[in-house]
Amino acid sequence: MQNHQLKLNDVRRFGRGVALIEAMVALLIMAFGMLALVGLQGNLRRGADLSKQRGEAIRLAQREMESLRAYSVLAHPDPANPAAGVLAWADISTPAVNANAGDPNSNAVFSLTRTVDPWAEAQSAQTAVRVRVDWLDRASGPQFVQIDSIISRADPGLSAALTIAPASLTVQGPMGRESSIPVSAHDLGNGTSVFVPTLNDTVAWVFDNLSGVIVGKCTVAMGTLATGLSKDDVAACSNNTFGLLLSGFVRFSLTSPPDPNSPNSPAQTLDAGLVPAAPSHECYDDSAQVTANAGSAVSYYCIVYPNNAVPRTWSGRLNLAGLPLAPGDTNQRKICRYSADYDGNGSISNAEHPLEYVNVSGALTRQNFLVIKASESCPAGHGLNPSAGYFSNTATVLHQP
Repeated sequence: MQNHQLKLNDVRRFGRGVALIEAMVALLIMAFGMLALVGLQGNLRRGADLSKQRGEAIRLAQREMESLRAYSVLAHPDPANPAAGVLAWADISTPAVNANAGDPNSNAVFSLTRTVDPWAEAQSAQTAVRVRVDWLDRASGPQFVQIDSIISRADPGLSAALTIAPASLTVQGPMGRESSIPVSAHDLGNGTSVFVPTLNDTVAWVFDNLSGVIVGKCTVAMGTLATGLSKDDVAACSNNTFGLLLSGFVRFSLTSPPDPNSPNSPAQTLDAGLVPAAPSHECYDDSAQVTANAGSAVSYYCIVYPNNAVPRTWSGRLNLAGLPLAPGDTNQRKICRYSADYDGNGSISNAEHPLEYVNVSGALTRQNFLVIKASESCPAGHGLNPSAGYFSNTATVLHQP
């Protein structure tokens, strides 16, 4: 009996030893688990930090790229004294590295590097920009984000075309381009069209097909036809100007009374120009060709260079010269303009041919004139009335006595 009791005590002591070992093993396993959790937590914190830092770096790179796209002029009027706060396309260059580009309260120091290279394939009309942001993460590991883009040399004034109301309800203009571009302009197939105002001059204009803005001015041989020019012929003079078209016809009715509906009197040579001389402009007409062929309608085309405001605009009056307007001249003439409140809004807008143009921001076409005898009055004509067979408004008012 005593031996049995001794054995039972030995078993109990052995059981207590096993329980102690199990507890120690459990503590060891738990210790390893805690260490793994500590490591996991560290990795999670590092990942969260890296995500935050990467987001901030991308924001810095995007802000830098968008600030470059926000240039307001192509070049400073006075490069030696550029206006403060005005970024020009010509200013986009490679600066020194910005070693502290981020927020000073951030948990990382960001270094911003901008690299600018002309894009050879675009004949200097575009430039390649790379923005890179570098920083060290929580573990001192090097990190970076990089954005590459192309910035085109497009005049900021072209953005004003977004504010120009459609000329009609059609989805596309004639020949799939802005309706103010002359029909005889030759589409170059690259989003532009070339136009030669007259065969007696040595100038050609390049139009942007979407906005109708004249974005290029070229010198060509006299007698060159627009259809004979290709995009290669005008590549060197594209994107070298910004002008707005002003065009129309001059008709002659020297009968008594004058007829504004069918003015078929022989044309005379003339000159068109803005008064005063500012804004800068150039006008061309085909009166020499028309008079040589005994025609009755003279076409004129003017390129007007607007100011540098946003949107770019010009103001002035278009007058005709070269006609006998002085009192006492036996062939004295009077100039009337076709003008009326075509849209019925109670005023004469720029497109409706007023005496004075004010803040013109787009192309103006069909700005037509009627030349009559000085002894006659400008004919009242008639309004639009399809039921009576009147499909155009022929009302005229005095423009130059």
